[in-house]
Amino acid sequence: MRFSRDESSMNLTDDKIGNLTDGEIGAEMVAGRLIRNGEQGQIGSACYEVRMGRVYYDLTEEARRFDVGEGGKVLIKPGHRVVLVTQEQLIIPRNMIARIISKGSLFSVGLTPVCTYADPGFPGNVGVVTQNISDKYIELPVGEPIAKVDFTWLSKPVDHPYRGQHGFQTEIWPIKYQLQKTYAEVKNDPRVESEEAEAYKLLPQVTADLLRSMQKRQRLIDAAIIAALFVNAALLCATSTKFLDTMIAFTINLITSAIITAFVAVLKLRA
Repeated sequence: MRFSRDESSMNLTDDKIGNLTDGEIGAEMVAGRLIRNGEQGQIGSACYEVRMGRVYYDLTEEARRFDVGEGGKVLIKPGHRVVLVTQEQLIIPRNMIARIISKGSLFSVGLTPVCTYADPGFPGNVGVVTQNISDKYIELPVGEPIAKVDFTWLSKPVDHPYRGQHGFQTEIWPIKYQLQKTYAEVKNDPRVESEEAEAYKLLPQVTADLLRSMQKRQRLIDAAIIAALFVNAALLCATSTKFLDTMIAFTINLITSAIITAFVAVLKLRA
């Protein structure tokens, strides 16, 4: 999404320095500057609270784009990283910078805090990147306040205003997938331990200890079953007078046990 750069509509006076107050933000909006698709009721003492738009991207699902429509709800799954695209569009003059901080109420339900900014000359919707670090599904209704924006006048217009990509209605900025690596690609790095050990590091200590205890118990159970099979086979051989029949029964017993073990392993993988 691009906007024409009509510099005459931007307040480029050099005598304004410092943060905008609520009255100044409101005056800029009335004049058709600073914020589009905004509401005066979203203005705070020295900030504006941007709201959730109808579009978001799920980065955990290969940057899949969702348009929930008017009156819809954004769904953020546990552990997922998303880009929340604001309903408002910012039009930042060349002599101003805007800082964007997510609301504490969202952090309290499990969304990671966000602190970013819009460069001088930035025009467009804001993409707020966050992650659901809770074990709950989080729903954000369209129009829900998601971040606060404060605006600061610079001493003079910048020489090199924003010229980046911000076409949120078509695609988000280029994601540097080349920076992401699989375990197979980094397993030879001396800083990387086994895949299992690295997976445990992602878990809370109590959960990791519980899983290790369960694995240890399962290994003991498996060893006991194998030992019982061999003891059973040895007793059959010792008490039977028909060696061939005993060996056939022993072989069938081992094959049956192997099939059962494989079946249980498949069920564990699917679970």
